[in-house]
Amino acid sequence: MRRPHFVIEHDAKALMSLLPEIRALADSEKEALGFLPAKAFEDAIERGRLIAVLVNQHGARSFAGYLLHSGVFPHAKVQQVAAVSAFRKTGAASALMRALASELERIGFMSIRADVASDLPTALAFYTKNGFERVLERAGGKTRGRKIVVHSRQLKTDNLFTLASAQTGSIPDLGPRRRVPGEVPMFAFDLNVYFDLVRQRDQSGNARRLFGEALGHTIRLTVADEFVTELRRTSNTFFADPVLQMALHLPRLPKPDPAALEQLATRIYDIVFIKPNAKGVGTAQAKSDAKHLAHATISRASAFITRDGPILNARHELLATFGIDIATVEEVLDLLPEPLASSGVQPRREGFDLGPIDNAQLAAYLTEVNVPSTVISEFTGPQIAAEFTRREAVRCDNRIVAVGMVRIPKGMDPTARLIVHVRHEQRDAELFADYLLTTLVRASCEHAPIGIELIHLLGQSTVHALAATSGFHRSANSPIFAKIALGRPCTESAWPAIVHQVRRRTGLVLPDALSALSDGDVDVRIASGAANRINAALLEDLLGPTLFVWPGRSGVIAPIARTYADELLGTAIQPNLDFIANRDAAFLSLRGYVNAPRTARQMQAGSPIIFYESKRTGNGRGAAVAVARIVNSVVVPKSQLEPKNDKRLVIDSAEKFSATDDVLLTTFDNLMAFPTPVLLDTLKRLNAVGGANLVSAVSLSSEQIDSILTCGWSGGRFQ
Repeated sequence: MRRPHFVIEHDAKALMSLLPEIRALADSEKEALGFLPAKAFEDAIERGRLIAVLVNQHGARSFAGYLLHSGVFPHAKVQQVAAVSAFRKTGAASALMRALASELERIGFMSIRADVASDLPTALAFYTKNGFERVLERAGGKTRGRKIVVHSRQLKTDNLFTLASAQTGSIPDLGPRRRVPGEVPMFAFDLNVYFDLVRQRDQSGNARRLFGEALGHTIRLTVADEFVTELRRTSNTFFADPVLQMALHLPRLPKPDPAALEQLATRIYDIVFIKPNAKGVGTAQAKSDAKHLAHATISRASAFITRDGPILNARHELLATFGIDIATVEEVLDLLPEPLASSGVQPRREGFDLGPIDNAQLAAYLTEVNVPSTVISEFTGPQIAAEFTRREAVRCDNRIVAVGMVRIPKGMDPTARLIVHVRHEQRDAELFADYLLTTLVRASCEHAPIGIELIHLLGQSTVHALAATSGFHRSANSPIFAKIALGRPCTESAWPAIVHQVRRRTGLVLPDALSALSDGDVDVRIASGAANRINAALLEDLLGPTLFVWPGRSGVIAPIARTYADELLGTAIQPNLDFIANRDAAFLSLRGYVNAPRTARQMQAGSPIIFYESKRTGNGRGAAVAVARIVNSVVVPKSQLEPKNDKRLVIDSAEKFSATDDVLLTTFDNLMAFPTPVLLDTLKRLNAVGGANLVSAVSLSSEQIDSILTCGWSGGRFQ
């Protein structure tokens, strides 16, 4: 049976038209609800104390139930809730309760109370299911002599009490640094970069792109006075040299104090050339380079762009000592965000549709659900050329029930701004929120690490809870949740480049060596400059999606049939046929894998798991296609596993997954598909297939995992 699509009706005029049906339902349930005069329902509608739930059926909406509430701020009380008999056990009453809780949270209520007679077991179970707790029991009326059980549900609302204690744990705020609006990072560059541009050398393509970004105001490119001085020295004909004449019109760094410049240039020259006895030591060119770099440092340039070997070799000491970053042109270009595109094959499921949403539709939805006008203006205003955007919507029967949008400004260190909103009355509200949040975070960090800010919307507790599990952090009553997302696994060979990218794009300084994480706790420096010591596993959570493959972190490679891989891992290379719907797992960030109990010792919580798409059945590709992190593994009797009711799974039956009465259920998160699948022949060369060519799971060392991931993220080549 298709899941019903619930619509919550708040409009007073529409509710008045439903009044006969509301009263008829109330009269039919007097035993459970008690008696209220007709005028009480009219008054409740006029005062905004009654909501109804409708169900779309065959193009028309049918009345399915109502909820009447009262109370004095900040504590609400459920007076009556009832569903039409035809829609009981379909979730209609729960939809009403979710909608009420979301609205009360939005306007600041702290709790909901409900008084339920002790001899109404169905009602008691309903309130327990919807998050209410029994707080006390009192005597009822003398006529029946029954007890009344008082229930209470605490709402996830910002208020004077919760804000005082919010986020008081030891989790540091790893959110992105925040620039002044309109601030553009400044880069100084050396002669080689300039010559690459004007003399059509090997690097001219990258140089043209770099200068093109400067003309587009994505970055600021500047030179020091020493740049022009050096160019004058090397020019034979001052007035007839077009290269020199062009250089004279380049933006200049502000003039520094001469004494401070000389002092700093001497120290830099010592670090870059004298101490390592570098090539060029003692030459006028080397001293000129040191002076140029000193000028950039004093001017607080974001980085000095060069391809000079001695300067690049000293980058770590220069950064640690003077705070000046050294980068190649390629490294700077790698920081630039790229257009947001839908990656992979979009899942689909019966009962709702996923797809893009235009500005007008987004604005109408956000207005209808009472999102603040400032937020609506930010996310639905005219798109500018200097940003990338992506909008997603979930529709049930052509009605928008959830939306998400991300905006990423073009620039070297962009901060993505994200909004996700769901209608909580929907049975699948959590599923929608999980999918939208995960999809837009992954899209944001697909090409490079990025800082992300999620707008805090009152009444969106489901979104907020999922954000917290995804590494978002909110300080006290901040209007945003913030995080940094890496978007790829971290191997030892890739770690230096990742560290540089993360620092340049977000301000977060990670340890120089990935091996430092194997000790359990590591030191990081956040964008504000404050140092923090943090658990490595927690850091992995906060920077997800990612996976740290530090030395000694072993894992496993496990086979999976293509029919399951396409859906569970999202690695399908073509969409399902229109009549084939995905299971819920395809939309969740936490998913489940089933195999034989004999592999339990290999499936350790916290370990990396690489999924190998088997060729044995279903025309699989015979390649490693995805990696994830194991959350937990438990042996479950087949009789107790209900695949059709477990949203994490994509199987119909557990029977064929083991020859015993049990199966191993492994839950995993931080799922990342390989850009390039790693073929079986390559896995064999890495001794990663076991004695039976991956018929069953095979344990892997951290070195093997490193090699497989390096290959999968480098176009199928070893680096």
